[in-house]
Amino acid sequence: MLQLLFITGLVFAALAWLYKRRALRHVSYERTFSTAAASEGDTIEMIERIANRKLLPLPWLRLESLLSSRLVFERQADLDIRGGDLFQNHISLFSLRPYRLIVRRHLVRCAARGVYALDSATMTAGDPFGFGTVSVRCPLSLQLLVYPKPLPLRDVPLPSHSWLGELEVKRWILEDPFLTTGVREYEAGDSFRSIHWKATARAGTLQVHKRPATADHRMWIALNVEISESMWKQVTDPPRIERAIRYAASIAQAALERGIETGLLCNAWCLGSAKRPVRIAPQGGSGQLELLLEAMARLELESVMMFADLLQEELESGESGADYLILTCHQADGMIAGAEALRRSGNGVEFVIVPDTGVNGGDEAYGTSATGNRA
Repeated sequence: MLQLLFITGLVFAALAWLYKRRALRHVSYERTFSTAAASEGDTIEMIERIANRKLLPLPWLRLESLLSSRLVFERQADLDIRGGDLFQNHISLFSLRPYRLIVRRHLVRCAARGVYALDSATMTAGDPFGFGTVSVRCPLSLQLLVYPKPLPLRDVPLPSHSWLGELEVKRWILEDPFLTTGVREYEAGDSFRSIHWKATARAGTLQVHKRPATADHRMWIALNVEISESMWKQVTDPPRIERAIRYAASIAQAALERGIETGLLCNAWCLGSAKRPVRIAPQGGSGQLELLLEAMARLELESVMMFADLLQEELESGESGADYLILTCHQADGMIAGAEALRRSGNGVEFVIVPDTGVNGGDEAYGTSATGNRA
């Protein structure tokens, strides 16, 4: 009996020694997302590939990684998720026969915009009885961009009155006075000089010349991350600014689809770049939309410059003939003065007040205010 116990002990010790030295040799691990970029609310796949390229089987293998809690995983077998407010510990269990490749797919919902990076995972394996274990850190280079989700334009509190007059679809596209593309019914705010009298006589109701948008219109989406004039650096009401970012995404998408060259100005900074205000010059095309959405995904909720000072920088840059749509939670005197100065320099300026989320005792009501007319 003692001899049997001794032999059994030797076998266990040999297995523990063998697995401790050989278990993770010729074992590879890869993790990818099904897409490099997604939008808030999208469900994507996280794909794990693990291969055992040797004769020694692995009765168990555990993979652990720390991921953001804003990536919501669907529950499944052999997957343990231990979550916290900011991060979750993601644990996967495998069993690998010799020369075997396993591919596992996890459904992940992107709950919030941002940049989600995974630099490493920890891989642990051992003998069937758990006497000998070994762990290694697997370097990974994985990044997922989650864009802010554009809202329907009707849900964005765009100014109902602007330098263009009152437009049914709340557009801010300038009309070219030298071109016409037909007629349409008269709308409040249309100039009487645009009335098409012959068409009016035929239709029996007022008709006006329908003019196309100019091809060289430029717009700046100016996003202010200050909740109030007294806010310093860190945003004190993140849900409200997240709403402002969604507004900015919605406006950028709608404007670029209509052929308006669109840029972004913001007093926050982007993860992965210097701590300077964001300034992306107006351009057109689908590539510009991707550039703007990526910048919005990377925005850190931290002010690096007073918004009034940012408007002053714009004034000093000599910008003229552009439109500034300012998304802000407040209108301080310095900001209004800067907007007026931009208007006097030949730019159009409109304010969109971002509604209170209720986090700080506010409600969902909102209002808009405009300053000046196009010079």
